[in-house]
Amino acid sequence: MNTLRLRRHDLVWLDPAIDVGRFAAAAQADATRHWVKQGFPLVVARQTAAPGEGAERIKLGFTLPSAPARTRVMLSADRPAIIRHSRPLLLADAMHLAPTDWQANMNKLHALFERTGTVARVYGSLSSEILTGRRYLDASSDLDLLLECGDATRLRELLTGLEVFSPAVPRIDGEILATSGWAAAWRELAAAMRNGIAQVLAKSDTDVQLIGVEEFTQPFPVPA
Repeated sequence: MNTLRLRRHDLVWLDPAIDVGRFAAAAQADATRHWVKQGFPLVVARQTAAPGEGAERIKLGFTLPSAPARTRVMLSADRPAIIRHSRPLLLADAMHLAPTDWQANMNKLHALFERTGTVARVYGSLSSEILTGRRYLDASSDLDLLLECGDATRLRELLTGLEVFSPAVPRIDGEILATSGWAAAWRELAAAMRNGIAQVLAKSDTDVQLIGVEEFTQPFPVPA
């Protein structure tokens, strides 16, 4: 695990045999211990330093399903405390677990992603509800997606499809992930490409800055 690169939105599980409460603020230590003992994952946050090989502490977070206002818990964990890791849930694996009134539109979305060669992953409230079995979704919830589509023609088709699609239920939110590791809100990227804007505000695993729109049109490497 020490040589594993952890990326923003990735899921990790911490060792319940250690005192994970020491990784969090004192007021949230017990909540952190309880979360980990239930076997629930945490989400990799944006780091202050590269979360690659050799990083000793990893910034993580999880959201408690408390109502009406959910509580976000942030912590900085020792890398050796991580016992399991995965990329965010694939949309294809999450679809059948989504609310009934989302199903028809999620099937249409899945067809759009297949047509454009897009790898779609789920994060946010739907992911939290699936992974914990707790209630996170409500009438105002969005479908948060992390989308990989590194081809200029297909990316334009994807963004056009998302803009035309835009159903009321669920509202589609989320990011387009570039080969470089930068990610931008799909609506902002769509507007930039449509209006000939050269740069868009984007996030990496460690930074936030304006980057060139052309970075999003580079092809993803073919898996070995």
